[in-house]
Order: sequence, then C-alpha cells, then structure tokens
Amino acid sequence: MTLLEKEKLDKLAVKKQDFCISIYIPTHQSGENKDSLIRLKNQLSQIEDSLLELGVKSSELQYYTDPIYRLLQDSSFWRHLSKTLVILKSQDTFICQPFSFETREFSMVSDRFYLLPLLDAYRPNEDFYILQLSLNQNQLFHANPHGYTQIETDEHLPQNIETVIGSDVRQKSLQYRSGQTQSGHGLYHGKGEGKEDKEKEIIKYLQAVSDGVNQLIGNSDRPLVIASVEHIYAHFKQLSDYKAIFPKCVAGNYDNGNSAQLHAKACSLLKSYLDQNRTNRKKQYAEISQQTTTDLNELLLAASGGRIATLFIKKGVNTWGFFDVENGIIKVHEEKEPLDYCLLDDAAKSTFRQGGQVFIEQEDELPVTTAAANAVLRY
Repeated sequence: MTLLEKEKLDKLAVKKQDFCISIYIPTHQSGENKDSLIRLKNQLSQIEDSLLELGVKSSELQYYTDPIYRLLQDSSFWRHLSKTLVILKSQDTFICQPFSFETREFSMVSDRFYLLPLLDAYRPNEDFYILQLSLNQNQLFHANPHGYTQIETDEHLPQNIETVIGSDVRQKSLQYRSGQTQSGHGLYHGKGEGKEDKEKEIIKYLQAVSDGVNQLIGNSDRPLVIASVEHIYAHFKQLSDYKAIFPKCVAGNYDNGNSAQLHAKACSLLKSYLDQNRTNRKKQYAEISQQTTTDLNELLLAASGGRIATLFIKKGVNTWGFFDVENGIIKVHEEKEPLDYCLLDDAAKSTFRQGGQVFIEQEDELPVTTAAANAVLRY
C-alpha cells in the first residue's frame, strides 16, 4: 500500500470530466473476498444505470465499465488486498488501488471524483520510518497510519553482513556450526572466529547501516521504528546518530515477514504520536472559537478562498448539491440529483489543495457534534 502523494491527489481533486466514477469497497487482507466481489458487482450495476440515465449510449458504456469488469474476473487480484479497494474511472483515468484505511461501501457518478476518504488518509504530519533490520537483509520504509512505501537503498545500505565483512562470513558460520561439542557448544577454528570477533563484525555491519540511514533520512525528525531481534536493535540504537529512534522495537526476525503486518505493528507502537496531530487541531478549534465555523455556506466559501486550516467532517455523511464558485451560488438537495456531488467532499478538496488538513471523524469525536462539518479558519 503505497503512500498517497499530494501532487497526484491535487491533480485528481481538480479533474472535471463528463463522467467520473468513484467506488469504495471494504475488503479483506486475505481470502477470496467473495463478499467484496458481490459488493462491487452491485455497485457496478448501479453505476451503469446512472451512466445510461445521464445519456451515455449503450455502445459507449463498455469504455467506462469494462476495466472494472475485468477486475471481477481476476481471482488472484482479490487475494492480495487490504481493508479498502478504491476505483476511480473517467475518460482518461483508471486507478485501482488497495488501502489500509477502513471506509464504507460507496459509489458515485458525477463530473468529478469523490476523494474524501483519500484526503483523510493523507497525513503529512504523521509520517515515520520503519527499518527492517537483520544480518541477512534490511529494508527502509516511509510510512504513515494508512500506508507505506519502500525507500530505494541500494547505493546507501549494505544488503547484508556479508556485503560489509566479506564472503568469508558464511564460511565461518559453517565452520562454527559443523564443529560442535557433545554439549552443543561451537568449536572455533583459528583467529577471529570467536564470539567477540563475531560481535565486532556485527557492529561493523550495523555501523554501515547506520551511516546509510543517516545519508537517506538523517535530516528528518520523524520517528524511526526498528524491526529486529532485541540484541541487534540494542546495538543499532547505541551506534546510530539518528535522533528519533523509537525507544521500543518491533521485536522479531522479519526477513520473510509480511510488510503490511510489520506496518500495523509499527503503527500500534506509535499510537500516541500518531494521535497527537489530530488532538492538537481539536484543541485549537476549542481555543479560537472566533475563527471557526460549522455553517455550510460560510465553510464552502472559506474553503474555495483558501481560508480553512483544518476541516473535520462527520463520518458517513454526504451533502448533495452543487456550488457555483464564481457567483457564490450554493444549492443543496435532500437526495442526490444527476451529476450532483458531495459538497463536503468539495470543501475537503479545496482545503487540501491549499495546504489545509482534512479529518473524517465519528460524530461524538467532532468538536461540534451537531454539525456535519467543523472548520478552523486561517483568518
């Protein structure tokens, strides 16, 4: 699950075409996802009806729906997902990507994409790093609560201890294992093959890894979570100059581990850090009540003008209508009409594009629980 990139989200946020299809399907990380397949089939049927209602000819319908139908027939695809599948399709766009955030089943056809769950998942102030570290391999990830991306490290980090110490490391290991006493203790053959020398080799390797980590992320102040066995973690923490190594590691050997599982364990360790940004912004709402609003009209105008610093939106709520930005005309409909879009999503996109932060909240977690949206204004 790759990290969301602001540049790509910005492009999606401003895209307007005749027919933009947005689909969000809850999924499972393993298994055949049969229930998710059924959900997608049902949503696709509704989307076809909406497209026909909007004037798309039957002969043109396949252009929009065929790529999605092909997904339904790809059984291997459905065995390697996460918590949510996001599908976006328009005349020149087709995105199909799993994400680790949870969302409700949802679909929409309009002249723009529905991006609210993706904007909530973009967390630039909650990012961190994960270093999967062992004597056999290491991997460095850039992560946030909803995804991770492996960082290319070939030119900076040694692949394993042999890369640093030399090919005789493996031979020494074989000699050590083959020469054991009846009690199971290793026999050493020659100089440099005892426990003390082995530790020196490990330290030399970890110093090389530490130097590489500094080259890659040394200027960052984000937490670095180490995933390794305890004694490797202890050595690395003592050697490293990186200032924000997390004081606890994800203990164990993850050479053949599941990256998604490793990410989940790292997030669990960092829970208080990851919650801090949201908590601080809610405190700010309470402290500067003169610069806040829950009024939809004011909120939409403020969002379009780049005046919203933080936007909290109630989970599971859609407000249908349209907003004529140039003339300041806002129309709200009780039920979605053809080509209506969610005005809360529209406010979120404007906020996001102009540097604000968007959060989806449970009703009882909103600063003002009686409103669908709460905004902290810049001025």
